[in-house]
Amino acid sequence: MQKAFIFDIDGVLINSEPFWENAKEKIYLNLLGKEIREKMGSTIGLDMNGIYKKARALGSTVEKKKLFDAFYAAAPHIYQDAPLTPGLEKLEKELSQHDYLIGLVSASPQQWTSLAVSRLPFKKNIKVIVSLTGRPTLAHKPAPDGYIEAMKKLGTTPRHTIILEDSNAGIMSAKSSKAFTIGFKENLIKGYEQKGADTYANTMEEVIKIIKTLDWHLTL
Repeated sequence: MQKAFIFDIDGVLINSEPFWENAKEKIYLNLLGKEIREKMGSTIGLDMNGIYKKARALGSTVEKKKLFDAFYAAAPHIYQDAPLTPGLEKLEKELSQHDYLIGLVSASPQQWTSLAVSRLPFKKNIKVIVSLTGRPTLAHKPAPDGYIEAMKKLGTTPRHTIILEDSNAGIMSAKSSKAFTIGFKENLIKGYEQKGADTYANTMEEVIKIIKTLDWHLTL
């Protein structure tokens, strides 16, 4: 059976979360107001629809289009300026040597993921990209739909798949797909506590070590 390694993008391949947190702070204060912003808490791992629904549930009257436009205005700068995670080339080499197909699953719109992917050193080796925004038949994270769709397109099964995620919504999504799930810590916002992954890695070097340990299991 074909083996697969599937990445989330934000916070995994690219250290975009601090940039997004700064952008969201300004967006929330400007469009939602201080009181609702304080009630919102962390929105790491939520897509724009999830953020909009949370804001409305807390009493915001912001128009969806106005909120979304603010996110779309911030995105190009973030995906062009946020640094790539160190060690990606070495990780991709390891995956290639062990015959893994590479896929990506993101809650972000396709045009945002394209900006990030265009900067990756192994972009030509990515076989499948699933962008959940714009795919109404696929439920967003923490639902497993995106990862199940990626595995289907890669011609593999959860038993032969490793997923690398950072947010708890993403970890829940990956675990619900029944694939082996690694929680990636290097780019986490200070104070963010992960939970629910099968194991955790602080760096891409540690991810490589996990792959070497798991590889014989995935070939069975």
